[in-house]
Amino acid sequence: MALQIGGAVLDLDRGTLRRDGEIVPVRPKTFELLAFLTRNPGRVLSKEELLQAVWPGFTVSEDSLTQSIHDARKSIGDEAQTLIRTVPRRGYLFQPPDSQAAPPLVAEVAAARAEPMVAVLPFHIDPADATAKALFDGAVEEITNALSYFKTVAVLARHSAFALAAHLSEDVRATAERLGADYVAEGTVEAAGEDYSARVVLTETTSGRRVWAQTFSFPKGEIFAFQTMLAQRIVTALVANIESAVMRRGLPAPAANVEAYLHFLRGRELLRSYGEGVNQAARAHFLKAIERDPGYGLAHAYLALAEVIIGGYADAPRAVLDGARDRALHAIALSPDEARCHRILAQTLLHRGLDEYDAAEKHFARALDLNPYDADTLAQIGYFRALRGDGEAGLALLDQAVQLNPMHPVWYYCDRAAALFVLGRYRDVVASLSCLPRKSAWQWAWLAACHALEGDTEKATACARQGRALEPGLTAADILAELRIERAEDRERMRLGLQRAGWDDALP
Repeated sequence: MALQIGGAVLDLDRGTLRRDGEIVPVRPKTFELLAFLTRNPGRVLSKEELLQAVWPGFTVSEDSLTQSIHDARKSIGDEAQTLIRTVPRRGYLFQPPDSQAAPPLVAEVAAARAEPMVAVLPFHIDPADATAKALFDGAVEEITNALSYFKTVAVLARHSAFALAAHLSEDVRATAERLGADYVAEGTVEAAGEDYSARVVLTETTSGRRVWAQTFSFPKGEIFAFQTMLAQRIVTALVANIESAVMRRGLPAPAANVEAYLHFLRGRELLRSYGEGVNQAARAHFLKAIERDPGYGLAHAYLALAEVIIGGYADAPRAVLDGARDRALHAIALSPDEARCHRILAQTLLHRGLDEYDAAEKHFARALDLNPYDADTLAQIGYFRALRGDGEAGLALLDQAVQLNPMHPVWYYCDRAAALFVLGRYRDVVASLSCLPRKSAWQWAWLAACHALEGDTEKATACARQGRALEPGLTAADILAELRIERAEDRERMRLGLQRAGWDDALP
């Protein structure tokens, strides 16, 4: 169950709070206080009632409540106290805006999961050692990816694990438990001359029991062997009778040298960020990685993805898309069992047009077969299923992705919106796209069409004006020409929505 609180969304199932599409770190007691307030809107709650609800069985001072109220207001952006109001000598009142009086905004059913889930957190490293920080952040991602190959273990996606680590240390296990992580792997790294020493501890979140711990010492150039060994040790600690052949088949070939690996890591982080010139800078790092290690398949794949992004995705010139396809195919030839290479090729084929969808589907399926717990792959396949007209299957895959990556990047909202549109759930499309911190002209077009199809002409027109202000030359015909939805009836609904919204006539 997710509840809207002003500009924030409180997800009661996952224990997360989002504002403007981003996760807001919040203490467990502050979260419980917000949950209790939102379940009791429009009613004055005494301090005694709140203390009993949030701290049952404990004797705490009113100062704890006052501090939690302060933290709650800050976390939802209510410094003006318009949502959580102080009622002198009586208590507090949660008064949502009229448009948000109905409690549930979104209801999502998490996919059933019998496997234990592990969250691998970033290692604690001397912040002054930038090289070690980059190397071990990359190592954590590769360990996470390696764990995903074992179908007996689920793993919290890297994006969520790194966001989880931003919480205060005393809250990590409680927050991990709310996110569905049964175990947390944490490590500390120290540099000693030409060697690294890494102490890794695996802890059960519910009990705090230490399941396994080990110290690894290895030369700095052998970080790839460390990644492989640590993934195997974590799985062995959790599950009996693991088939070692799965790991041997699934693990990608490491980069030939650490310098190439560092360039790859820097490029990948830039590609995930936002800002002027970041994609071009990422491309330059991928080229340097390939220059130092021409057989580095994953670097070739990410270079192909960077070319597609720089070119404008589906708007990229045909020559750019052809080149990206050829490079992604080369990446697969170098690393045939690397799921991410197959996924990036599938993405590239998707942007080339509807006639490539059958080939894209094969590579998405291969990526999922190789790495069934990669959240980004699940999300992108869910989006692809929706584009092909199967909204139910697409939404189910996206729900699985969100379960593995609850603190996911914002593009998940866009992919989810496509599945909801195919299902005709226009209000949910609006709710999903409203979580984006910034919207492109295309996203304003989706919002305009959905408001129009819901019969809200005023909001549809306002969204159309926002979109046309960003790209005055973007017409409804342009949108439909580049729309990747395959079924004619779904495309017709988009055309009708844009027409009713007055997209072509909207004044910037």
